[in-house]
Amino acid sequence: MGTAPRLDASRASTLRVAAFALTAAGALVMGVASVLTWITVGLADQLSVPTKSPGTDLSAGLIALVCAVVVLVLVIVSRLVSNRARRVIAVVIIAAAAAATAIAGWFALAAADHYSPVDDDTLVGALVAATGKSVDQVRRALAQIVDQLGGYTHIGPGPWVAVAGGLAAIAGGVLTLRWANRSSEPTQLPPH
Repeated sequence: MGTAPRLDASRASTLRVAAFALTAAGALVMGVASVLTWITVGLADQLSVPTKSPGTDLSAGLIALVCAVVVLVLVIVSRLVSNRARRVIAVVIIAAAAAATAIAGWFALAAADHYSPVDDDTLVGALVAATGKSVDQVRRALAQIVDQLGGYTHIGPGPWVAVAGGLAAIAGGVLTLRWANRSSEPTQLPPH
């Protein structure tokens, strides 16, 4: 019969500390990234019209936030379980961080093609309020003159920060996996 897992209160190895620090820091950075601006759309020379979207307003940012929470919870749980469970947790940490990294990277590279001033509901709403025209009228007019007004789409720091946090969490997950494997190796005593 095996012993129940318990918190390891022994002096932490450098590998264990590095694994925990990288994973926790990566998760926190991904979480912070989700509240940063991910995309801004607007019209040039129209200072009151640009709209900024934080990650929490976008599906990609919400996925990054959920992954950050999962990684943060799992890095804490990994200190309370057996080495076998720790290995599974490390793999899940790596997968969650990789998912956040991939979705944030994809967003940063593809968002300019998927977001435009014509598609931004906040921007269209502001123009409806300013002009008194219907939403359909504003969208049609905006589509016709967006080039003349200088429509733009800018990627904010949010997805790039999420990528950086995800990469740190992946590295921490790999180190956690290495620590779990090292901890499960039998200790060899020096010969007498």
